[in-house]
Amino acid sequence: MTEGLDLETRRRRLRYRAARTGTRETDLLVGDVIARLGHRLPPDEVAQAERLLTANDVDITNWISGRIPVPAEHDTPFLERLRREALNRHPHR
Repeated sequence: MTEGLDLETRRRRLRYRAARTGTRETDLLVGDVIARLGHRLPPDEVAQAERLLTANDVDITNWISGRIPVPAEHDTPFLERLRREALNRHPHR
C-alpha cells in the first residue's frame, strides 16, 4: 500500500487516515497526535502507525487506554507514544 512512496507522502496519507478512522474516539486519540507530530515522526514510527491503523478502531482505543492488553505486533514505540500523549492530555484517568 505504501511501497514506493516517499516519506512525506506517507506522512500526509497517515494524517488523513488517522483523522478518519471510523470512530470519533479513535479519531481524537490517534488523529490528534498524528496531526501534531506526524510531520516529524521517524520512518519506523510512520510504519508502526500505518500498521496500527489496520486494526479495529475499538481495539486501538482500548489499547491506548490500557483496558485490554496490546498484542505483540502492535506493542510498539508509536503506540507507547499514543498512550503517553493520551495520559498527558487526560491526567485524571
